[in-house]
Amino acid sequence: MRKKPRAKAFALAVLMCAALSGCVEKDTYIPHEDTNAVSFSWWGKDQRTEYTLAAVDAFEKKTKIPVEVHFGEYEGFKKHMDMQFYSDTEADVMQLNYDWLYEYSPDGEGFYDLNELDDYIDLSVFSEKDLECATINGKLNALPTSFNAITFYYNKKMYESYGLDLPETWDDVIKAAEVMGPDGVYPLELSPKSAWLSAAAYYEQTTGNKLYSATQLRLTKDGYRTMLEFYLSLIEAGVTPGGDKFNRNDLENKKCAGLSVWISDAEYYCDPSLDKGLDIVVGDYPQTEGALLFGWYKKPTSLYAIKKDTKHPYEAARLMDFLENSKQMNTLQKLGKGIPVSKAALEILEAHDMLKGIQFDANEKMKSESRFEMMSPYIEDTDAVELFSDTAKKISEGRLTMDEALEQTYDQIKELIGS
Repeated sequence: MRKKPRAKAFALAVLMCAALSGCVEKDTYIPHEDTNAVSFSWWGKDQRTEYTLAAVDAFEKKTKIPVEVHFGEYEGFKKHMDMQFYSDTEADVMQLNYDWLYEYSPDGEGFYDLNELDDYIDLSVFSEKDLECATINGKLNALPTSFNAITFYYNKKMYESYGLDLPETWDDVIKAAEVMGPDGVYPLELSPKSAWLSAAAYYEQTTGNKLYSATQLRLTKDGYRTMLEFYLSLIEAGVTPGGDKFNRNDLENKKCAGLSVWISDAEYYCDPSLDKGLDIVVGDYPQTEGALLFGWYKKPTSLYAIKKDTKHPYEAARLMDFLENSKQMNTLQKLGKGIPVSKAALEILEAHDMLKGIQFDANEKMKSESRFEMMSPYIEDTDAVELFSDTAKKISEGRLTMDEALEQTYDQIKELIGS
């Protein structure tokens, strides 16, 4: 059972507070005039919202099943999910992040078992291995849309202009900072999530210890110190400005020569640079010299699940099948959620010549790397990432010493990412 300070009563109290104070981030809820409508929730930027709404419209016209939608930006969406899930008001079909799946359904009882809906969802287009990540105690709780990994994207010509090869090791990145730094250029900007996962990778590479072993957290206080010291060393060396200063526009404006984000975000972060004619390529997953472990993991990009006690299981199942396998959804979505795992979706995209571009290249890079293992869903906990980033910032600004930071936050990190 996930040990996290949440309970239904707590969430209901937060819900009441949010309603009264307006402290919940803005989202959009569009009710349907038909009270028998199937509800559907997701997060994403404007582009995802546009193609998803168009797909929902196509589904309604094709099936005559009305759909009520609820969507918003990723930031703050988890708070809405907490309140809805623990007050039993979540949507019939919902998009989930990987760690949310195991938080809401640690024993496999939190969502509808999709095996019971295989007359309405074509599960044959998914391999058993693809479904393992969403199968809990023998129950298929969700369907993955694609798989994802933190990936490194570089302006190749910019590196060449400094007489540098693309980085293969962390030392290579630090040496690049020494060369580019005088011009105010960062060789590799890390988002808060990629900073946390890079520090985790460094910890595993240098110690030979996994953060998780047999589903148990193995991160010691000294290990957490190692992660913080590594990230702070990258900031001090001028490799990255720090997660809170991560700027999507820096790559196209040549303020940085590389960045690290998910495969599924490659188009959003890299396409503006590619449109300007910059030579953006997929790089290696950085290692330490003599690395003891690979350190990098893959995970589902996102998943679709159905409410445990939905009143519309068959209609919800048809909507889920449409979202994963239909021509309408996939030609609208293209590679918006990564390279799909559904064989039906892949065939559609291939027939329409859509399997190409920086995101496809990043996915091929991930597929070619045999050392990838499936990430523990707890490692990318949103609160843990924010706590790590905030702690590093306080240390770098002199507001906390390392010892004070460890004393104040190590137990919190254990609580947040412990299984």
